[in-house]
Amino acid sequence: MSENPRRLNASACDCAVDKRDIFVAELRDEARRKGLSFRAEKRRGKGGHMLVYVGDRLTTLPSREIDPKTARKIRKQLGLAD
Repeated sequence: MSENPRRLNASACDCAVDKRDIFVAELRDEARRKGLSFRAEKRRGKGGHMLVYVGDRLTTLPSREIDPKTARKIRKQLGLAD
């Protein structure tokens, strides 16, 4: 059975990763709505960072919780900003 990423007893570190995973899911959904390919690679990022590819664009996601300003910049880098 898979774990719920929104569990209440998560530690601070787990919470930041879970919120990042939720953000990645949002990016994936936005890319699919626009008909773009999506790929996220945790193994290729340095430390806890993650590489995200949308179409022919690439960006790096930090290992920490992503604040709204950073989220806007990431969406713009990936061509998902409105």
